[in-house]
Amino acid sequence: MQASYSRHPAVNLGPTVSVYVWQYPLRLVHWGLVISIVTLSFTGYYIHSPFIVGQMGQPFLMGWFRFVHEAFGMLFIALFLLRLYLFVSGNRWVRWRAFVPRHRQQWSEMAEMAKFYLFMRPHPVSKIGHNALAALSYLGLYCLVAVEIVTGLVMYQWLRHSAALGFFVGWIPQVISLPYVRLIHFLLMFVFIAFAVVHLHISILVSSDEKKGLMDSIFIGYKVIPRKEWEEEQAIKGR
Repeated sequence: MQASYSRHPAVNLGPTVSVYVWQYPLRLVHWGLVISIVTLSFTGYYIHSPFIVGQMGQPFLMGWFRFVHEAFGMLFIALFLLRLYLFVSGNRWVRWRAFVPRHRQQWSEMAEMAKFYLFMRPHPVSKIGHNALAALSYLGLYCLVAVEIVTGLVMYQWLRHSAALGFFVGWIPQVISLPYVRLIHFLLMFVFIAFAVVHLHISILVSSDEKKGLMDSIFIGYKVIPRKEWEEEQAIKGR
């Protein structure tokens, strides 16, 4: 079924249904990553450029920052692994098929959403889950998260000298010198911060236009969907 990009549900939603779109594990990953990125950014920046001078009561302040950074780094890895699991076991809006543009309709949808972001279209494309452009940007974000994790593990291995970890990442400093690994790890922090700012802005913008409870859904999982749109989604699923 060809999507209709001209309709605008915010004008008149009509009969609606409550749909459980974002499963609890996904919301756990989302908010866990938010907390982890904030903590890792703060502690990571301090490790890069200490801005608090240790006093006599806290002579090992850098050690505490490193400990917190490493602890939340492990949590970050666990959340990422859970997200990878959801790519293959989650519902239809969470699985990998919703993120990889495989059909012409998805590319057309990305073009339409780009027009909305560039103020060339008054309203966003109506979607139950992520629109195709947002989904592709999230997929790119997860790829950068993987790079951040690998570079972090390289530096952790350099400090801890774990034989098991060295088997997986010990070869990387032979390809990319450790100072460049550290620089990549540090600069990606700013990419995540910038993405978070843009993500929040766009989420508020789309939520206020769609009137589907987008901002609420990341807390409770449910979105308010026009019944006609839900029936179209079910028809596509049944093919």
